[in-house]
Amino acid sequence: MIRLSQQAGPPVLAAGPAGLLAFAPLMQPAPGQAAETWLRQCVQAAQALPLAELARGNLVGGLSVLSGLVYAPETIAAILSKEGIMDLIRESSFAQLLTQQALKQGIEQGIEQGERDRAIEDLLDVLEIRFALGASDPLVARIQGIGDLQCLKQLFRAAVQVESLEALRPLLEADE
Repeated sequence: MIRLSQQAGPPVLAAGPAGLLAFAPLMQPAPGQAAETWLRQCVQAAQALPLAELARGNLVGGLSVLSGLVYAPETIAAILSKEGIMDLIRESSFAQLLTQQALKQGIEQGIEQGERDRAIEDLLDVLEIRFALGASDPLVARIQGIGDLQCLKQLFRAAVQVESLEALRPLLEADE
């Protein structure tokens, strides 16, 4: 077993293009060298390699992810910003994958929130039309606080069928 945290890092940087470069920030800096200085030196070494832009972005992106095991995210971001390579990392394959996943998740959450909002609006409309439920009724706030879309759909179906608003109240209380 090799413990990277116990390995000397400067020889890895001195070796030039090496597969271990992304792991260098996890290694020991030169004696007396500050941790932030070491990380900056690792980033600069990765930046200086004769690689295509995407490959360099992937390398620096991997280096920054691995650096997160040892360094605070703010420290990493500050160094990357100061070195002017945040855009390079954003173009890396990993960052693009994360961006696509985050966008997909955001869209899904937005759709779910929209469906929930629509279900609440539909339920309140039915209650207003059928039972003259006013906006100030405490039932409105209770309905607006329901986060479960299936529950809202069930309440909507019930609201269409019940004979009175009082008949709907136990269903609302059961969902609390």
